[in-house]
Amino acid sequence: MLSESPVQSELNKEVVRRFYEAVLRVPGGPDFATIKELADEQEVELNWGHPDSSVHRGAAIGPARHRMHELTGLDIQAISIDELIADGPTRVVVVATNSGTDVHGNPWRMTVLELVDVIHGKITKKRSFYQDTALLRDIALEREAALARQAGEA
Repeated sequence: MLSESPVQSELNKEVVRRFYEAVLRVPGGPDFATIKELADEQEVELNWGHPDSSVHRGAAIGPARHRMHELTGLDIQAISIDELIADGPTRVVVVATNSGTDVHGNPWRMTVLELVDVIHGKITKKRSFYQDTALLRDIALEREAALARQAGEA
């Protein structure tokens, strides 16, 4: 039984590696067919400090992730996957660097850890832990206020 775990851990790392390659594919944008093949996300936890930070399930995952990206000014194409660490029979730890810009165009950059659960070759759960949630919260709240002002002017 012990010999199976390292093999499974490596297979899980390969699933996560392929998933992020598909998400971050440049040029041409995300490879949605591969993403669908590798992910059956049932739960995502985002700890980016904003009031929307929470555990999101099912159909709520996409909109929550999109809102987080929009409000923080995250640049998807600038994400780098720095390390994948197999941790047990179902978990892969992703060490990444994310960056973006605030509402004034000032750049931000930080380390993000993601705990990714892989079951039967599919990503089922992700928990993201950002290095500086206070910074992301402030960026998001400022952008949220600016968007509200713009909507009021329209």
